[in-house]
Amino acid sequence: MDPGDGDFEAFVAARGPRLLRMAWLLTGDAHLAEDLLQSTLAKVWPKWPRIARDRPEAYVRKSLVNLHASWWRRRWRGELPYGEVPDVVGTFDAYAEVDLEQSLAAAVRALPVR
Repeated sequence: MDPGDGDFEAFVAARGPRLLRMAWLLTGDAHLAEDLLQSTLAKVWPKWPRIARDRPEAYVRKSLVNLHASWWRRRWRGELPYGEVPDVVGTFDAYAEVDLEQSLAAAVRALPVR
């Protein structure tokens, strides 16, 4: 059985709107939901002959959730873009935290045992 058979196309035509709705619930964005569903269907398509035998919608839904989770884990949230660069220049002392830790450790060691 070729994955390109009409069986997969019929499944997508019948269940596509429900799967897209689920993708939208996961992402909260219509465009990301379409991308998520398309990527999921692209990953499922080569395995379709094996999947189609037993509850294919459940398999596709689980694949949808797993792919969304992997997208969410990979998203980098470290830097936020701003329209203007702030005028204030911060002073950064890379060793200030280490100095504080060492002085705190020395103070704790100087305390009596009790």
